[in-house]
Amino acid sequence: MAGRLLRLEELSSSEVADLDREKTAFFIPVSPIEGHGPHLPLGVDYYNAIYFAETIARITLEKRPDFDVVLLPIFPLGTQVYRQPGSIGISGITLYRIIVSLGESIASSGFRHIFLLSGHGSPRHIVATESACLKVSWKFKVKMHDLSGALAFRFLTGEFVDRISAYLPQPLTQSEKELLRKDIHGGWWETSMMLLLRPDLVKDSFRSLPSTQKGTGKDSRDPGYFGSPSLATAAFAQASMRVMIEEGTGTVERCLSGENVLSETISPFYRVLPLRPFFARNAVVILLAIIVLVIAAIIYLT
Repeated sequence: MAGRLLRLEELSSSEVADLDREKTAFFIPVSPIEGHGPHLPLGVDYYNAIYFAETIARITLEKRPDFDVVLLPIFPLGTQVYRQPGSIGISGITLYRIIVSLGESIASSGFRHIFLLSGHGSPRHIVATESACLKVSWKFKVKMHDLSGALAFRFLTGEFVDRISAYLPQPLTQSEKELLRKDIHGGWWETSMMLLLRPDLVKDSFRSLPSTQKGTGKDSRDPGYFGSPSLATAAFAQASMRVMIEEGTGTVERCLSGENVLSETISPFYRVLPLRPFFARNAVVILLAIIVLVIAAIIYLT
């Protein structure tokens, strides 16, 4: 029997064993606990990842009733977190290894479709999860994809601004569009998301917080956020998530239909080698090898 939304922690081993390997999709939310300024809870990314995973899982079932969907509990993990009291971060290598282990646990049982969802948009976090998905996909010849990294990059670079504006009751002004392109942490979008998902955790002070930009140097104090939280509304969150969900569910549908969606799930961040989890270690090893070869050559020539 297909068409079910299942939660892994509620299933028995025999129930998992009975699932169709080709017609079951696993969704794994992964996001850290991280500071987002004085007005938002530490769980912003955590709540966003859960919402993103559960919404895409539900819509996937509506589009593909021939599949079962299995949701995993969220893993509150991430790297390159904003350093504020309460933030919990791990190294990129540790995150990579954990995601690989998660994927291997599912893929080794023969399941073919695994999707990772995150609410955390830091480059090192994205590259670590993408690298892990590629590793599992290659090792087990399955389809494991991070649905969030490329979407986060496209959102942060302003690709979705006009589409979001079209879904709002009142379109964004040009100045608002410019502010949104500079909204990267705890600002307009993330405050809006919490007004939609957990308004009880949003401090009323957000309405009077000034806009800030990273690296402007206008204030020696660390505000803990970069963006324009005072512009936040639940309606804006609904419009932005409508665009993100459309993109995410479209990618899942194409993947389940057998298409190669790698270009949709690997962000431009992945091409930046220093962001790779093992880059520093590998660079040291290569440098030491070069030094040894140079010393050996000098000794040989003298």
